[in-house]
Amino acid sequence: MPTTMVIDCCKGDQCRGSSRCFYRKICELYLSEVYRFCMHLIKNQSCFTFMAEECTQDTFVAARQQLLKLKHHPNVKGWLYLTAKNLIYKSFRCYYTQKKHETTLECEKICSFSNSVEEEWENRRLGDVDTVIVNILMQLSNNEYTLYEDYFCRQLAVPLLATKYNISVTATTTRIYRLKRKLRTLSHQYCLTHI
Repeated sequence: MPTTMVIDCCKGDQCRGSSRCFYRKICELYLSEVYRFCMHLIKNQSCFTFMAEECTQDTFVAARQQLLKLKHHPNVKGWLYLTAKNLIYKSFRCYYTQKKHETTLECEKICSFSNSVEEEWENRRLGDVDTVIVNILMQLSNNEYTLYEDYFCRQLAVPLLATKYNISVTATTTRIYRLKRKLRTLSHQYCLTHI
């Protein structure tokens, strides 16, 4: 792997290898290359051009902050490329994490849906809440119902439940999780069929 050393751009005694001169030379030599590399990493998608521009800029900001170390680095170009790659990947992680938690809906659909649900709810009120709970709990097996009573009604601690059922704490926690998931599913199904 060939090393890339940056030669100071000033001649003679003008700057004597100043950091400013070294940084300017890095920018002149590698700015367009790092930008092209960032565009390559985003597969030249125009919707992510902003990301390539920001990461290129941030790469050179990082280079400016690490200038003293970079001045003696045997492969400045490789350092810049690696920094740019890490910044692009970090930007993608943040972008997709943000997109994962965002949902866009049209306002008209939300408003019409909201009104219809409220009207439907008013027209078909759920019966007595206790009746609903009994109907849902009747769908549990005997073991599940016993665990429901112990954990939710009697509020026994998980270690006590583990001792009572003669299983590990982890197994008890797993059973509680599965019971919660089943209750959530049964409640959802009940609401879908009765509302």
